[in-house]
Amino acid sequence: MFYFVPSWYRQDRKWYSTTLPFYYISKNMMFDDAVNLLRMFQQSGEDNKALILNYSPHIRTFFYQQRILSETMWNLFDTIQGLTDAPVRKICLADLKWPQGVEFFYTPFLVDAYLNQEHYARINFTKTGNLFDITYYDGGQINYQLIFDDRGFVSSIIYFENDQPYYQDYLNLQGVWQFREFLTTDNHQVIINPEAQEQFAKEVYRDIEELVSEKLAQYLASVLTKDDTIVVSADVQHNHFFQKIKEEYNVILSFFGERYPMDETERLLADLEGTPFFVVDSLNKIDKIENDVDLEQLPGYYEIPPYDTHLNLGHSQRKKELIIYVNYDNLPEDQIQYIFTTLFDLMLKHEWIDLLIGTQNQDYGREAYVRQVIEGYLALNPEYEFNLIFVEKNKMAMGADPTLSEEDEILRERLDIATIHSDTDLAKALKYVRIILDLGSPADVLTQIAGISGGIPQVNLYSSSYVKHGENGWILEDVSQFTDALMYYLTDLEHWNKSLVHSVKKIEQYTRGEIVEMWKNTIKELKENEEN
Repeated sequence: MFYFVPSWYRQDRKWYSTTLPFYYISKNMMFDDAVNLLRMFQQSGEDNKALILNYSPHIRTFFYQQRILSETMWNLFDTIQGLTDAPVRKICLADLKWPQGVEFFYTPFLVDAYLNQEHYARINFTKTGNLFDITYYDGGQINYQLIFDDRGFVSSIIYFENDQPYYQDYLNLQGVWQFREFLTTDNHQVIINPEAQEQFAKEVYRDIEELVSEKLAQYLASVLTKDDTIVVSADVQHNHFFQKIKEEYNVILSFFGERYPMDETERLLADLEGTPFFVVDSLNKIDKIENDVDLEQLPGYYEIPPYDTHLNLGHSQRKKELIIYVNYDNLPEDQIQYIFTTLFDLMLKHEWIDLLIGTQNQDYGREAYVRQVIEGYLALNPEYEFNLIFVEKNKMAMGADPTLSEEDEILRERLDIATIHSDTDLAKALKYVRIILDLGSPADVLTQIAGISGGIPQVNLYSSSYVKHGENGWILEDVSQFTDALMYYLTDLEHWNKSLVHSVKKIEQYTRGEIVEMWKNTIKELKENEEN
């Protein structure tokens, strides 16, 4: 059995739900190593289970959206609230008790309830239309807030004092509180309902983390066998929970993206102590620490991609336009202007070159900010402003043709921005892309794998296992060379086709089944070495 421990946490309340009402945009793209590993292992028929350690009343909806089976999940808070076998039911506003005379006012985002012309309640919803929470007011201040579970019942209640959260009661299916978490700045204690005391080792806990630690240890002790492997998404929030069990069981840390502070070498060495090996999404992580850490101090490490490839070749050859996809997020800050003005010059020389700028940053207003930056560079040259025009999304949504008429001249809209919320969004964005330009150090792994799946050549600044120079892309020696690399693939179909052939070969290397086999073979080799 493979157990996966995701790192789906928030910053302000470490063990609280990350789900937000539908009109809020999360700052993090909720697609990481755990999401795809769970997908791959489930679809390959391997026994697996996700261990959800934080309060997650909407985790089943998230699993559904990510195409992960929620049946293979252990939810810590469900266990301690007595909700493991809770049935699913649909609940709506009409099912709740409301005082006579209450009036509901519907907006595109939420519902406000008024009683005797005073604000009585505010109702939020999830992306799927389910109740998210209801905040009740008294005298213009927040009184309490009901938190709903996606199975159709109230999961917890937050009580307020002077408009600030005071404590939160976590309920069982009968609506009886099982434990109470205090939320003030000077009190984070958790107290247990005496009626539920037999399920807990203590009457009062220092904080919610102490309770999480106790219940996780109990669960692991009851289910783990010598043949099991625990894959922990490396995170300073939970790594310490698994330190003791490393003596008896295989605990593998998976380092992904910027989630873990690799430059904190003392912490890194402590977390890796007792780990038979660890996994990185890019060997660039090892390159970053080799100056500060003797690599012989580290356990074995493997580069195993967190994403799988699947044959999903793009359709750029069907379009006359040659679209360059630029990953904006990790461009060298001191060279962003140079990169874009050079691209603009290239587009003026070659009228069928278009530019698609991608960002995975989920901050509110991010796309508007990127456009503002690009428009600032366009303003540097009147020719840029006149000839290089942004796609107007509203016009495209209404089915209009992306051209602008000005007297007898027709100008195409040649610049566009795409915000990437998921791997599916990225695949759609790359559908008609001719070449990818990612000058990050390192390049984004998700973009590299998606490029391989689409058979798209990639231009990178740093070498990696995913893009090989002269095969499925071009590794630059210096940023100034990037136009030569782009034109190498844009002007010679033979070069582009050669890259496509190499990408198809790499697709076979990084398919779902191959990655799962990498994991299994690595674990098998480890056990054989232990026996010998």
